Amino acid sequence: MSDDASLSDFAGRDGDEAGDGSTVDDPTDDAPATPTYTYTSTPDGAACAACGESVETRWRAGEGGAADETDLDPDALVCPDCKEW
Repeated sequence: MSDDASLSDFAGRDGDEAGDGSTVDDPTDDAPATPTYTYTSTPDGAACAACGESVETRWRAGEGGAADETDLDPDALVCPDCKEW
């Protein structure tokens, strides 16, 4: 028997053994994750959430650095100088 299989061979096997010891995940169980950007560029400039300086590029503050020092939301957008790398 060939190792080749079509996708239709796996239809209706949600949670069943895939034949190699793993299980087949049901993609409808979890909603797809919404992508989160980590960087943004604003050609006309926008204020850094930490220092207030107008900059073209901003990054999410994340954990540590500016977020911890100023009680910023980790999702706040900060300039490269305020970002903890």
